[in-house]
Amino acid sequence: MDRSERNARVWQNPGNWIGPRWLGLYRSADDDRLWVPKVPRAMGWTVNLARPASAIALMALVIAVLSLAYFLVGP
Repeated sequence: MDRSERNARVWQNPGNWIGPRWLGLYRSADDDRLWVPKVPRAMGWTVNLARPASAIALMALVIAVLSLAYFLVGP
C-alpha cells in the first residue's frame, strides 16, 4: 500500500474526525499530510492535529488573519 492509499484509508475512518461534523477537526498520526480536505470536501480544508507542524501552520494563519483585520479596521 502506497502513501496516498494509506492517507485515503485513514481519512475515511470516522474515528479520526473529532467533534461536530460541521467543525471538521481531524487527527491521525498515520496520515502524513498537514492539510486535509474536510468531509464533505465542499466544506474546505482542515489541519491534521496529530502533526506538530500543522499546529504551527494553523497558528500562523490565525495570526495573519487577525493582523490583517487589525490593520484594515484599525485599533
